[in-house]
This record gives sequence, structure tokens and C-alpha cells, in this order.
Amino acid sequence: MNKYSVIGLVWASATLMAQTPAAVPTKICVVNLQSAMLSTKDGQAAADEFRTKFSEPEEKKLQAKQAEITDLSDKLQRGANTMSQTAQDDMKRTLDKKNTEYKRAVEDFQFDRDDMQRKLLDDLSAKMQAVIARFAQENACAIFLDVTNPNSGIMWIADQVDVTRQIVDAYDKTQPGTATPAAKPATSGVKPPATPPASTVRPPATTPAKPPAPAK
Repeated sequence: MNKYSVIGLVWASATLMAQTPAAVPTKICVVNLQSAMLSTKDGQAAADEFRTKFSEPEEKKLQAKQAEITDLSDKLQRGANTMSQTAQDDMKRTLDKKNTEYKRAVEDFQFDRDDMQRKLLDDLSAKMQAVIARFAQENACAIFLDVTNPNSGIMWIADQVDVTRQIVDAYDKTQPGTATPAAKPATSGVKPPATPPASTVRPPATTPAKPPAPAK
């Protein structure tokens, strides 16, 4: 075999190797996407900012309004047998007005809260998509399932296919945040995702009828 034959064989071998397709993805990978996003350092930092700058201050305002309504309702109850009808009617109108204002405040709070949470998740999701795409390529994932929704129809998953923890780690390596290390997300099973704190304020009580009902 002369040198030209050797060169030809080397060239042919290199050509075949270059044309050999990459390994076909075969794995099924499962992630709780919302839990993963909120468990990242960026997600924790955003949730903390949401809670301290919006959720907690606004809930305190609503609780103060609720306490005012409860106090006024108690006064109306206690004075049912001693107050004049005119005074009772005036207090009831005031109570009606405060109940209406409170109800609107609760609705505004819930709307703003949901809008801020949606924007928070949208921002994290945009960054997370690139992380998931790279992870899927590097780990031969043929299918990536998101089990954030407990009604997704998936009844059970094995721990081995749940890559939520790995996705959080991969995200934090590419998007280093300034928050404390991410908490361990839920692993096996299809569970409802963790969400930023929701309002604990209850809907306002209705105005007492005549005679006024005892406040609860």
C-alpha cells in the first residue's frame, strides 16, 4: 500500500466519522418548571423582593381596613338598643361605604399581585428555556414534560426522570444570582408548585341587617 492509498483511507475514515449522526435522544425528562424557577437564586431574590416591597405592605393596609370595619360593626351591634334610629342608619351607611372600598381594595390588590407574579415568572421562563434546551441536548432528553399543573394527567413519575434539581443547578451556573443558595425543590410525584405568598385577607363582611347581626 503506497502513501496515497493510506492518505485516501484516512480521508475516507474522517469523512465517515463526520457524517455519523449524534446519538439519538431517548430519555424522558420531567421538570416542575414553576418550582424550578422559584427555587433558583434569581427566583428566590425576585420572590423576596415581591414579598417585602409589595405583598406584605399591601396586606397590612388591607388588614387595617378590615379591622376598622370590624370595629365599626361591633359598635353598631353594641349600640343597637341605645342608639337612635338615625344614628344607626348613619353608621350603617358608613359601614356600607367602607365595605365597598375594602372590596375594591382587595380586588385591586389581587389583580396587581397576579400581574406581578406573572411578569416574574415570564422573565424567569425566558431565561430557563435556554437552560432546558442545553440540558436536553447534553443529557439525551427526547421529551421534556412540565408537571407544574397537578391536573396535567400524569399520575406518577419515577425519581430518576425528575430533573428539577438538576435544572435549578444548571440555571444557577449560567445565571448566577446574589441570593442565598436555592432550596431543594420537590422531587418525585406530581405536586402543586410552590408560589409566592398569597393574600391572607378575607372578603369583607356584609352590612348587618336590622337588627344588626353580631359581628363574627
